[in-house]
Order: sequence, then C-alpha cells, then structure tokens
Amino acid sequence: MSVCGWAVLAVAVALGYLVQANLGTLAYGKELGFAAAEACALHQLPTPCEDLTAFRPGALFAGGGDLWSTFALGSEQAVAGAIYLVEGTKVTPLPILGEPPKLVLHGIYFSARSRRLYGVNHDEATGESIEVFDVLEEDGVSLKHAGSIRSPLFANFALNDVVEGAGKDEVYVTEWQAAAFPAGGKRGLSSAPLELRLKRALSSPLTFFKVPLTRVFRCTVSTQRCSVASSARFVGANGIAISDDRHTVFVNDAPAQRLTVLARQPDGSLEEVSSFGLKHIVDNLEMTADGALHAGTIPFPYASASVCQEAPALSASKVVSGRPVSCGAQPGGLLEIGLLGTGESARGKSFVDGRQTDILTHDGTALDGVSSALRVGAKVVLGSPHAKGLLFCDA
Repeated sequence: MSVCGWAVLAVAVALGYLVQANLGTLAYGKELGFAAAEACALHQLPTPCEDLTAFRPGALFAGGGDLWSTFALGSEQAVAGAIYLVEGTKVTPLPILGEPPKLVLHGIYFSARSRRLYGVNHDEATGESIEVFDVLEEDGVSLKHAGSIRSPLFANFALNDVVEGAGKDEVYVTEWQAAAFPAGGKRGLSSAPLELRLKRALSSPLTFFKVPLTRVFRCTVSTQRCSVASSARFVGANGIAISDDRHTVFVNDAPAQRLTVLARQPDGSLEEVSSFGLKHIVDNLEMTADGALHAGTIPFPYASASVCQEAPALSASKVVSGRPVSCGAQPGGLLEIGLLGTGESARGKSFVDGRQTDILTHDGTALDGVSSALRVGAKVVLGSPHAKGLLFCDA
C-alpha cells in the first residue's frame, strides 16, 4: 500500500474510533431506576420552564419561556413567558413593574445578596439579552424590571444561563451555541446569509465530535459592557453556578459531560483550575446552601429532543427498568454533585468530584425531558426546555 493509502487508512481508523467514543455518550446501554409514576404530578402552565432558582426556604422561582417554538419559528411566534413563584406545590405568576421585553426565558438566577433576579431572554424584537429584575417583598412578592444587558457578543438565541458575580454590577453568562440562529429561528435558515447557513450546518457535527468553541462572558450591568471572561472554551457551555463567597464559578459543558471549575480573579476574569466528568449529561446547575450542586439530568441522550430532531438516526427506543425510553418520553431528574476541595493555590481553590447521587429520576411520561431540578419542601420540582409545565415528585 502506498504512503497515501496508509495515511487514508489511518485517518479512517482514527475517525472510526472517534465516532464510537462519542456514540458512547448517548448512553444506549445505561440502566437506571425510576420514581413511581404515582409519585409525580404535573402542574400545567402555558409554556415550558427551562430553569429554576432557589429563592428562600420552601420557595423557588421558575422561568417560563417558549424556547422550542422560538428556536424553530422565531420569538414572534412564541407564547409570552412569565416568572413564577413556587411555594410547595403552589405556582403563582408574578406581577412585573416596568416594561420588560417579551419574555422568552432560558436560564435564570436569584441573588440573595442583591435581591435581584437575572434571566437570559430570547426576544428578537429587542435583541438577545440578560434581563434584570429587583425582587420586591412588600404585600407579597413582585418584580420590578431594573434593566437589560445587550452586547455585540450576544448571538441570536446563543446565550444559555447566568449568575451574579462579585457584586450586583457583575454577571457571568454562558454561550451554548457557537453559531447564531438565523432571524426567525430555524425556519429562517433558507434565507439566511451563506456564511450563517454553513455555520449552522456544521454546528451538529462539531458538537458530536466535541469541538470546544463556546465561551463564558462577563458583563458590567451599569455600563452594559461585556467581554470574554476566560480563555477556557466549551463544546456547549450550559448551566452555570457560583459559590457563596463568589470566588468560584462552575460551568457545565453538557455535550462533553464535564463540569469545569473556574476561579474568579481580582479583575473579574475567570481562570480554569480543575474539571471532572459527570455520571450523566446534565443541564442547569444550582449551588445549594450546604455547598453541593444540584443539576437537572439527561441520562438517556438518545431519547432527547435534540437528538430526535437533529440526528434521528442516532435516536433509539429501549426498555429500561421495565419502562419504554424513546423520543417523546425522555427521562430526567435531579443529580446532587458533592464537591471536594483540593487546597488553595495562586489561582484559587480547586474542586474535584466528591459523590454524585441520583436523588430522583422521572421516566419522561409526564414531563418529556428535564433541564432543571430543585428541591422545594418535600418535593423535587422538575422543569423542561420544551414540555409545558412543572412536575412535582415526592423526594
């Protein structure tokens, strides 16, 4: 065989190994137990609630956003979202003072320090943004729209999740898409510029082969100035959480199935100090009062809406623990991630995986796909990026 022939064979073999390795993350052979069907009850809402954030003991906020319709057809076609207060199993839409844009909420975060609620918003009429709300607690809970953050760095529908930084004038936001969606969502792709069409065509293969291209941004609220926060790159920077002392930021890279730990530097930039693998692909993150992380899980990616719609040949229908797992009934749940510190260094404190525990997994029959999960009282609340409502399960 010629040198050229051997080179082609070597590339083909390497590509084959790479494909097999990445197919493994779809978890075709995984086994997992599920909560009893009668242990969960769905609370109907007009839109999905992609993210949840803790508010006070026994209460949390949920962000309503018609995301899947927005990504497919554009935000003009989306059902307007809302922000909900969840107390036990009671779900109340909150009044908002001021004039925020149409709410198509993605990730949200409540800061107990500043009493502010932040939300990634996908309203094309006003532009990709981080919306800022003051949380008022006079005569009940309400919100006051405090402003919006927009930046040339924010590509259409590309932002994902947000946290407050060292003070209320600093936020960090993740970018889950390396290429912007066209105006009008996927429906507008045929009329989009050639460069954007090529980038969107490459987005799924680049994600499958785990090419790190997405970023974390740092923004100053008062000036609306944003910059790339770190040299670290992610396949799909997704959920983000921050420690109580605001020194450490945790970023979930969902397609890579890894959690990255970054130390906040004095100038607000983030420096990677460690990372570790996760037992499932997870979506949103929330730091708990006792220093663990809670995350919504995607244990069977082969049944996820993303795979079923974007790469149906990779989807599958299987029976797991006696229950069918397939497109339209994607299981998900709550994963608790314990953290072990490995000491201080010039760059900050490094963390490694302590223990990862499945608190609860729902089989997907009442809520297809999970993106966020938090405890509230004796219940675990589950939200989805595309299935409407909130699911309440016995913990």
